[in-house]
Amino acid sequence: MVLLDLQRDKYVGVDREQMASLAATVKGWPWGGVPPLASSPATDAGRSSTARADAVVGKMLAAGMLTTDPAIGKEAKPVEMPWPEAALIEEDLEWRPEVNVGHVLQFLRATATTALAMRLRSIAFVIGRARSRKAGGSRNRQALDLKAARTLVSAFIRLRPLLFGAQDACLFDSLALIRFLSYYGIFPTCVIGVQTGPFGAHAWVQHEAVVFNDAPEYVRRYTPILTV
Repeated sequence: MVLLDLQRDKYVGVDREQMASLAATVKGWPWGGVPPLASSPATDAGRSSTARADAVVGKMLAAGMLTTDPAIGKEAKPVEMPWPEAALIEEDLEWRPEVNVGHVLQFLRATATTALAMRLRSIAFVIGRARSRKAGGSRNRQALDLKAARTLVSAFIRLRPLLFGAQDACLFDSLALIRFLSYYGIFPTCVIGVQTGPFGAHAWVQHEAVVFNDAPEYVRRYTPILTV
């Protein structure tokens, strides 16, 4: 299992021994087919295995990733997202999206604000602000208008090469896109996912089964671990 420590902006890997220890300790932790650790290991190897597994609990408590306070903690429920099936933007060499002055100004506003926040603030702060923005907008929000979103995302993607390339900046691209869309009252979900063997991480924007800024067949390689 892979965890994302937002406070330290780093990924944390959990092996099978540690998984069993966490499953026996953390409320809601998914078993994932991992057998529980023996309560009384009969061998030195067993004691060493249990000690190594239990050590990760202590480290995560010290780092603030786990808590013994039920008032501030929550169950370790895995992220659930619909299976990505369709792309919001289909490649069409004959079609050029309309981009107006308003799109340009809001694009510059969204990218500049996101870049500044990611440079000066922690990723935990940036993610927290994005969640607050979405929660505030959802109070008066109706069903997401995919037609309107398609026009706006098309404009964003057309303007994007002027400032950055999305290939090596997927998190920045996705955070800037959801901020841009929020200016128009549209609030999709930013997803961070991982894969193992080899390890890789990726971010994209999605609403239900529709992917806004990537190809569904590509993002299906990644397991979501965080949604905004």
